[in-house]
Amino acid sequence: MSAEEYEGYTGKALTFLKECNAKIWSKVDILVDGTKIRGMILPAPEGTPDLIFIKLDNGYNVAFRVDRIREIRVTGFEKVEYKIPTKEIKKLEEMPNVVIIGAGGTIASRIEYATGAVKPAFSPYELANAVPEIFEIANITTIQLFNIFSEDMRPEYWIKMAERASREINNGADGIVITHGTDTMQFSAAALAFMLANLSVPVVLTGAQRSSDRPASDSAMNIINSVIVASKSSIAEVSVCMHANLDDNVALVHRGVRVRKMHSSRRDAFRTIGDIPLALVRDGKINYLREDFDKRGVYKNADTYADAIFEEKTALIYVYPYMNPAIIETLIDAKYRGLVIAGTGLGHVPDVLIPTLKRAREEGLIIAMATQCIWGPVRLDVYERGRVLKKIGVVPADGMLPETAYVKLGWLLAHDYDEKSIIELFRKNLRHEIVLKEPINAFFNNI
Repeated sequence: MSAEEYEGYTGKALTFLKECNAKIWSKVDILVDGTKIRGMILPAPEGTPDLIFIKLDNGYNVAFRVDRIREIRVTGFEKVEYKIPTKEIKKLEEMPNVVIIGAGGTIASRIEYATGAVKPAFSPYELANAVPEIFEIANITTIQLFNIFSEDMRPEYWIKMAERASREINNGADGIVITHGTDTMQFSAAALAFMLANLSVPVVLTGAQRSSDRPASDSAMNIINSVIVASKSSIAEVSVCMHANLDDNVALVHRGVRVRKMHSSRRDAFRTIGDIPLALVRDGKINYLREDFDKRGVYKNADTYADAIFEEKTALIYVYPYMNPAIIETLIDAKYRGLVIAGTGLGHVPDVLIPTLKRAREEGLIIAMATQCIWGPVRLDVYERGRVLKKIGVVPADGMLPETAYVKLGWLLAHDYDEKSIIELFRKNLRHEIVLKEPINAFFNNI
């Protein structure tokens, strides 16, 4: 059997499929933890050596770890074929140059209607040819960097994206679009914001809540609007461009360090938190909603570079009533260097955690406190519990989002800084990530 018949599979998953004489698009009965399940084997995304992907008969896609599967019995096979016709791509000197970097997600998936199967490897080249409008906006170059599901994103992939984006910018790109799964896009946007230094052009992340062949897919408009922002806007920051509402006529450009996915399935899932978005795109035109963004061309005489490092022994946890201190003790024993806590209200934790947090600080673990309230800052000087945490040495994340605080702390810890410098830089506004005073309309309306 050829490698194409096991597309994406490596490691234990590939070995197991070969032992069972099963390949992609095989119809199978699969025994998982004693339960028989029927479905079809799908191609695997990159970096999933322990998982086998199945489309169930009810249409849902699932993945099972190999060690949970007792048996796979092939019952049939249905070849899935689909191609988007490619066209010659002509480049014009008078148009800006935009590089689309593919990193996976729903926007890079395609459905084959005869079987309902979803193939996760939908190349940026095919994607670009499926949206011909973008060729009227800019000269397009596409790069398939990797193709993974959003939940499988890792710091090493953030580093790869930052390194590739900086290389393309220094090679003459007027803007970068990164196609990415939506579930963890906010983490990647924050990571790229910190990792890209001397950024002179827009870097725009975009995705889709519905894959490109589904009815009412948002992928085409998100790509078109992102290419508009990347090629024409003055915003030399990392941003996220997605639908502003349920219609296709308007998109919002969110600052990468202030954005969050706020709905699991709506097309307008992304919102700027505690602030207002950078811009609105309507009918191909950019309407700036604020002026305090980093401007294109400021670093035109200096190369963009990737300060792309991350301390993986950094954790983000959400507290809850009577949380077991053993959770944090495990991190201490594992020699974690940084911990961001998403506390309640103004930044609080249950009293049962106080002795453990004190031990963590004594052993050199830097602890930052964010709030799980979504809107509003941390204030450790208002209530007694906050003052106790502050006395222990817990650092307030001020108005940072928990995800951004986690990424920022991990990025700082990877540098050769002493603890005092890390804490000072953590509390300093480096990429517009800290909002100390929210606009009066930020909580009610994003536009």
